[in-house]
Order: sequence, then structure tokens, then C-alpha cells
Amino acid sequence: MKYYCFFLLMLWSSLATLTAQNAEAYQYKVDLNRISNDALIVDLIVPSSITQDNPTFYFPRIIPGTYEISNYGRFVSSLKAYDKRGNEVPVERQDENTWKINGKKIAKISYKLDDTWDADVHKKDAVFEASGSNFEAGKNFVLCANACFGFFEGTENLPFEVTFDRPSNFYATTSLNRFGGDFDSDIFLARNYHDLVDAPIMYCIPDTVNFKLGYGDIQISVYSPNGIVTAKDIYQEIGTMLNAQIKYMGNILPVDRYAFMIYLSPDGYKSGNVGALEHARSSVFCLTEEKADKISKLVVDIASHEFFHMITPLYIHSEEIHNFDYINPKMSKHLWLYEGVIEYMAQHMQAKHDLITDEDFLARLRNKIKDAGHYKQGISLAEMSKKCLIEPYSKQYNNIYYKGAIVAMCLDLELMSLSEGKYDIQMLLRDLSGYYGEDLAFKDDELYEKIIAITGYRQLGKFFERYVEGTETLPYDKFVEPFGIEYLEEAEIMEISSLGGIENGVVKPDSLDRFFISKAEKLDKFGKEGIKFQQDDIILKWNDKKLTARTVSGVLFTYMNSVKAGDVLEIEVLRDGKPLLLSTTVTPIPVVKQHVFKMIDNPTPQQLALRKRWLTPTE
Repeated sequence: MKYYCFFLLMLWSSLATLTAQNAEAYQYKVDLNRISNDALIVDLIVPSSITQDNPTFYFPRIIPGTYEISNYGRFVSSLKAYDKRGNEVPVERQDENTWKINGKKIAKISYKLDDTWDADVHKKDAVFEASGSNFEAGKNFVLCANACFGFFEGTENLPFEVTFDRPSNFYATTSLNRFGGDFDSDIFLARNYHDLVDAPIMYCIPDTVNFKLGYGDIQISVYSPNGIVTAKDIYQEIGTMLNAQIKYMGNILPVDRYAFMIYLSPDGYKSGNVGALEHARSSVFCLTEEKADKISKLVVDIASHEFFHMITPLYIHSEEIHNFDYINPKMSKHLWLYEGVIEYMAQHMQAKHDLITDEDFLARLRNKIKDAGHYKQGISLAEMSKKCLIEPYSKQYNNIYYKGAIVAMCLDLELMSLSEGKYDIQMLLRDLSGYYGEDLAFKDDELYEKIIAITGYRQLGKFFERYVEGTETLPYDKFVEPFGIEYLEEAEIMEISSLGGIENGVVKPDSLDRFFISKAEKLDKFGKEGIKFQQDDIILKWNDKKLTARTVSGVLFTYMNSVKAGDVLEIEVLRDGKPLLLSTTVTPIPVVKQHVFKMIDNPTPQQLALRKRWLTPTE
């Protein structure tokens, strides 16, 4: 009986504490059963500590992990505010993301929230779907907090409580902690607005797989409207990759849980893009609905990048990231670290643990250099990163995934060369993670000195000065030669031409948003003799998938990441007004490529040792 009374006392104490805390929290409520014209009604009980007169309410202009202005407030309308007596107070909308509430002691706010995926905006103004919101009544909801919930000026660090009323057969996939709810509702808690934004939610009839990775819990959730792909299909491919990643990270999973939310669209996306957006403990994928084997391979390739973001920027980040300003953002100059290093590691890990061949890895590096060449030269990675939200730099930031990854490769090789194989970029990130961690940020201008202090190699100062802060061309031969690898500016190789050369400015959209062969002379041998494209052919389908402005990126991206020699490729075209099926078998062709990396035939013992250190698991 004493224990029972003690339990009741503790329970009462916990509930009393919680009640006190909730009064200080943003209390949001959304009913997913009440949806009209792709819109929801959102209600907010205002934190009791917000007592100032005429407060300002915001939605984000931008969020971490994206490098362009999205203006999420433009999807909010009919915002109303009420005082403690329930009286409506005047609200003045100052711009797309800002509302001035002209009253005292505001107690409640209510607004209408539109679905960003289907909003009536031009393609160029569409929000990348993985950072937005999708409302499909009775089917699926993708809820990124930045597209759903706002905050009062200067109060982003207050806790947030979010309640969802949902269909009883729906399940929430998220990295947020579920605090309460019942058979048809959920209550989630977040420490602050940053944590809320960092934890998107997907609701649907559950198709999930849960498993352990090290000491962490991993969940895969898939929404495939036509049932073509299941979570089990994804797990069979991604499980091997995740086990390789945890070995690559030193058998330590930096987080206690991680969620993969995968939405597959049969009709493409308004933005015309496919891909994923990373978060500290989850990632959202927006891909086309394809056969399971193709999607699984694509998810593995993308997930290998997103999963590594647990390291940076979660444990290694600058003050600009740590104190992110959602309205007037200040960007860090270290995108080369947040994205370039991660992209390199995503590819390196796959080679090191035999998920791809060494030759495939070197080919991917070659393509990174080639793709980097499409961007404006003479802009340093640091400058481009710091100014990525303004012209002309905003059109250059994608180069971080190409030039940034190559700089990361060269830094890795430099570390191994200087240390005679004893130290590499993986170890550097572990050391930086250990020094900084989730709650300590570095100053942008001090990172290089910290890396030099940790490694003991003053030579790295020149590396950062020339290739990150400066615009010098990387001497690839200098970096790869100690590893028994030859760099050739140009060479003929045998390679699969997955698209037949149409990626080289061969196709254009017509007035009906169909794609036609406009410059047949620029097709390669496979496009001309294998596929047999002709001038003015209109491409209707690619392996049974319609090619439209909404689907083209997803269809071709998925195909390129899964095609292999021996596959049958079928393309339906409209030629001279008549449909025609072009069918061929994918075979390698001789092609002249720039920036070729080749293993030399007779490496020295020292070269062989370093090559092994680079491309095989460390014992």
C-alpha cells in the first residue's frame, strides 16, 4: 500500500509538472479528419509567457538543409487571433510570412493551411515536396512543421506540443516523441521550434519495418499508392547499406532512433524534382512509384547520403546553423563540410564495403568533376556557401555536391598521405564530433584552425586556403598518385550510355510539355544505333513510364541509378504523328571521357598499401 501511495504521489507530481510546462508551451491542434479543398484548420493555444502587446507571428522563409527561400507563410490564410475572453482582435498581414496582431494577451490563433504540394503556384515557385506538406484525405499526410506551424518573434526556444486527431487506422512515422493520445489521436512534444522543424511526420495506413541497428531503432515507412513497393522491399536493400554505414562510422550510431519516410508518386511532383531532405533523426523521400528493385536501389543511393547527416550538421555545425534564423537567415561558409564531405562519404562507404566496385566508385568521382565543370568557375566553395541565397551564387550552390565532394576526396587522400595511412576523413569527423557535439557550435572562421589542431598537420592550412577559400583547380594527379591511381584528362573507355546522349542538350519541351529530339546529331552511338532515335521524335514513355514535365526527373533519375548491361530498354515515341516502340538491349559502348581515374597495373608496395587503406575496410 505504501508503494501504491508513493506511485500515486509521483504520478500526481509528474502531471502537475507537465501541466505547468504545457502552459508555457505552444499548444497546436490539427484535425486530419477535417480537410476541405486540400486545406486544414490549425488552432494554437498561445504560451502563457507571451504577454507583450501587439506581438508578431511568423512562418519561416527558409529552413536548415535547404538553400533557397521558400516563404512557407504564403500557404497560410484566414489567420485570426483571440484574447482570453474569446474576443477576436485585429490582425495585420505585413508580408507573406509575417502577421502583426494588434491586441493584448493573445490567447488563441486559428488559421487555414493549404497543401504545398498541390498549391496553385508556378513550377518555379513550387516548394520542394520533401520540405512541404501533402494533404490527401483518407490516404496520406506529409507534415513538415515549417509548412504547418508558426512562432512568435523571439520565442522559438519555448517547447511545442502538437495534437493530431487522425483516422483511427492511420499511423504516424516520425522521430518525435509521442507523449500521449488514444486510438485516433497523437500528442507529440518537441523541446523547441528547431526540434519540431527537424522532425517531419508522415501519416497513412501503416506499411512499416522496424529493426535494430547497433543500439538504435530504425523505422522504414513507405506510402506506395498502387502497392508496387513495400517497406519490406526497401529494407531488403537498405539493411545491407545501413550495416555498412555503421561499420564505416566506427560501429557507433550517433542517434537512438532514425525514421525513413518514403512517399512514391505515380504522377510526379509539381516542382519537377525528386529526392530527399535530411534531418537529424529522419529523412523524407519523394520519389516516383516504380518497380521495387529500381526504387530500392535509388533509395539506397540517396539514403547513404542522408543518413550520414547524423554526423554533420547534427554533431558538427557552425553558429549560423545552431542559432538558425528562419526569417533573416545567415548562411555558413562550410557547405563543403555539411554537404560535400557527406556526399563523398556516401560514395566512398559503398566502395569501401563492396556495395559498388572500385571502378564504379572512380567513375562516380569522374562524373563529379565533369558535373562541377558545368558551374561557373572562379567562385570559391566558401564564398558560394556564404552567399548561396543571393544571385549569382544561388544558381551555383548545387556544385557543393560535385566540387564539394571532390574537395572532400582530396582532403581524405591528403590526410592519409600525411599520416602514412594512420588517419583519414572518417577519423577527423569522429574527432570533431567528440569535441563539439550536438550543443556546441563552432565559429565559421575558426574551423580550419581546429582541424589543424586536431590533426597536427599545418599543411592543411594551405589546402583550405587554395581549394575551399580559394579557386585553384585541384591537382588530381598529385592526390591520387600515392594510391597507385592514374589521372587522365581524357581517355576512351567502355561504358554504359544509359540515356543515349539525350542529357547533352539533345531534347527540348514542345508546346504540350512533351520532350522531343531537337539535336539528333548530338546523340551518342547508343542513342543513334542502339535506341535508334531520329530527329523530332517525341518521347512519350520510357520503360512504360510517361515522360512529362512532372515525371521526367523522377523517371530518368530512377532509370539511370538502376540500369545495368543486359537490361532491355523500351521507349515509345511519336514519329511522323504515329506511335512507335523502340526496343534495345543496354550494352557498353566506347566513349571518350574526361577526368578518368584508372588503377595502375604495377603499383609499388607503398601505393598498394595506401590504396588498400582507402578502398577496403579498416581492420
